[in-house]
Amino acid sequence: MAKISEQQIKEQDIDWYCLINGRPAHIASMGGMIPSMFRDRNILRMQQEMVADMEPITNAVLNDANIQIMVADGYEYLQDQMISAAIVAANRNNPGFAYLSDSELPIRLFASTFVEKARRGFRSFARKEDAEGNEYILIAEPVGAS
Repeated sequence: MAKISEQQIKEQDIDWYCLINGRPAHIASMGGMIPSMFRDRNILRMQQEMVADMEPITNAVLNDANIQIMVADGYEYLQDQMISAAIVAANRNNPGFAYLSDSELPIRLFASTFVEKARRGFRSFARKEDAEGNEYILIAEPVGAS
């Protein structure tokens, strides 16, 4: 079993999966700790590939309040029209980005991967960046999951 080191966990955003109250959950670590039972590199890779190969089965509901918290800082560069146009062009084939076409660009950039997990049946969480420790907040979930 190849375990991911604590240093690697702190330096990377690792997607991992579990059940929370019997419901499938996707968690983006965003540099936060991962419980040791979920640190096996081979199992993580297999799960990530399986989820990537799944077809969307439903629509997603965004947690707008939590997304606003996550995009409040760090997206100022998108005010440059050339940068914004390049980002939109580069992401035109990204299904989550396209799904959020009516949303503002920072939301589309941040939430697109969470939306794609929710469309595959997962409640999708992100580590709250300015929180002490590992506080995770819901970003997106399948329609009817609440």
